[in-house]
Amino acid sequence: MQIKRCCVGVIILLCFFQIFSQSSNNINPFSGQYFRSPVDYSFNQSGNFCELRETHFHAGIDIKPSTSHGEVFLHAIGSGYISRVKISAGGYGKAIYIDHPESGFTSVYAHLDEFNDRIEQLVSQYQMALESYEVDILLNPNVLSIEKSELIGTMGNTGYSFGKHLHFEIRDTKSENPINPSHFGIKSEDHIAPSLVSLAIHGLDPDLYKIWEKRISLGLASDNNINLSTPIEVPAWRAGVALNMYDRSDNSHNKQGIYGFHMYIDDSLAYSYHLDKISFEQAKYIIGYYDYKVKKVEKSTYSLCYRYPGNDLVFIDHTDNGIIPVYVGRERKVRIEIEDFNRNKKSLTFSLIRSQNMVEQSPIDTSLMKILVGDSLTITDKNLTLFFEPKSLFRNIRLNMVKIEGNKNETKYIIHNIYEPIKKPIKISLRPEYPISDKMDKAIIVRTNGSGGSKLNYGGKWIDGYLTTEMTEFGTFFIDYDTIAPTIKSINFTPNVGKKSEIKFHIKDNLPTKGKTVGDIKIKVWIDENFVISPYTSKTQVLQIPVKHLENGGHDLKIEVKDHSGNTAYFSAGFVVKK
Repeated sequence: MQIKRCCVGVIILLCFFQIFSQSSNNINPFSGQYFRSPVDYSFNQSGNFCELRETHFHAGIDIKPSTSHGEVFLHAIGSGYISRVKISAGGYGKAIYIDHPESGFTSVYAHLDEFNDRIEQLVSQYQMALESYEVDILLNPNVLSIEKSELIGTMGNTGYSFGKHLHFEIRDTKSENPINPSHFGIKSEDHIAPSLVSLAIHGLDPDLYKIWEKRISLGLASDNNINLSTPIEVPAWRAGVALNMYDRSDNSHNKQGIYGFHMYIDDSLAYSYHLDKISFEQAKYIIGYYDYKVKKVEKSTYSLCYRYPGNDLVFIDHTDNGIIPVYVGRERKVRIEIEDFNRNKKSLTFSLIRSQNMVEQSPIDTSLMKILVGDSLTITDKNLTLFFEPKSLFRNIRLNMVKIEGNKNETKYIIHNIYEPIKKPIKISLRPEYPISDKMDKAIIVRTNGSGGSKLNYGGKWIDGYLTTEMTEFGTFFIDYDTIAPTIKSINFTPNVGKKSEIKFHIKDNLPTKGKTVGDIKIKVWIDENFVISPYTSKTQVLQIPVKHLENGGHDLKIEVKDHSGNTAYFSAGFVVKK
């Protein structure tokens, strides 16, 4: 790897690697030999490190199951101890975290189907003690030691997963920041250059809002050096580039992310990155990295090849911001190079020139409050309070708020533009306009995209007479009340269970939830007054109750489902097992 071609982040990471390779006991986790693969076959990937998901950068790699194996057994990549086991209805599902103290790294294995017997026994003890399927267990080093290559479980489809696979990560143990597993030699074969699908040129105003756009299809050109011969005229003072692009690895049809990007303006580097590491906090900043409105409206992903003022992603070389001043009569030559981890490359060359006819901009409404990226301020309006932290925004905004006052209904506040991304949550507090003492425990803050839009429950906590939560998207917000209990519907339950190994129910709450102040629904199952560990998957909303362990004869089933507002649904019935 040539350091002169790398951005600052990569140079720092290389120095990090060098510290390990020069240590006194010759530990070098980056040798490709220190850690082994978590599977016993040459795997194919369905997702790579930091590829673009809708709400985050992907923190690991997704390993496909082997076509020649049935059940896929997973192995510890190195010796150490299990530091955490977490079981979630969504997210990573059944997940194992192994600390490797000698190296300073932690490996993560998510969406497992089953754990090995030692782990399963320990987890069951916690689940029974807490009477909860979902648990998050932190373990001391002396509880569950692990040897390199030891079987830890089987590949599965638990949590927020859409097919059997292993989501695998390597993290720096101290910071918990994920690092590209390819640096440790854990990667699939890749001889395929990335693909460029479409080029977008944005005419930008001083606050980097798009005032003009031109898209050019690149037609998935097989040529690794694409050259657009005709200069592109831009009717604005400054331009930005955005690209729809992806990568593929060998034997995989899945579209994955680009590893390295370099953009040169008149042969000077203007914007670059290598996707070597990310933090979980910054992984959420992806919405300021791609064209947010295009993603929301068209479901297309155009990576911005320029940087908003509030975009401080660690992997981006911050020596320049990628903004291109354009001039009349003077072409600006743009050369873009993209690459995967194995240095398969593709390039695109074109020129920009300013048009004689400038785009007519909409007049600025100076009556609206301008909020700068670095501002920390509190905005109050009768029964509404908004608190902006210094890094709440990706770019400056002129805050637009509209009140819709209802007759005996709580006022609805249309807060700014739903197509403007929020970097860090903005605290929102609403005070009821009408007495609600009899239903305070049912009050929630609701968001919609506009009139008639579906409701999203943002929850809320009472603080000094205000219901307070965190706003992660602009939209319409108001106080509402959740008085409806979740529903419990049978999928395959009958009074005569017979020889079934499990019985299933569909569990659904009336409002989807979002935000830190809203907990997931809580489910408990008892058979014959004894708590039963029953897997629940939030993606499918299916509850699975095991009954294969029961003796022949009659049994009593009870299910309890409680939502964020304390609304509780019950199901009880008798059933007969006959094996």
